[in-house]
Amino acid sequence: MKNILKSLKSIFTLKTEAAASNQEDKARNVLKILYRPAGSEEVTLKGLNLYTVEVTDTLITGGKKSGIIGRVEERGNEFRSFRFDRMVSMIEA
Repeated sequence: MKNILKSLKSIFTLKTEAAASNQEDKARNVLKILYRPAGSEEVTLKGLNLYTVEVTDTLITGGKKSGIIGRVEERGNEFRSFRFDRMVSMIEA
């Protein structure tokens, strides 16, 4: 009986640990963002930047959600903010 209980406990523990690990991966929201800075040309691809961003917070301007804040891999994990109106493309990495 002890072996059965021990086996059941180990099964549930493994599933719980796997679920927690999966939750951490989902919680870590990583995006690839094609971004057009303020001074770039609008009609060409000149000036566009591709960033890998781990989103950490929401950018709020004037009480409204206007973008995201996150660690940027290409900038040595510095925190940067990205406005929605300057994002050309965004996909989950």
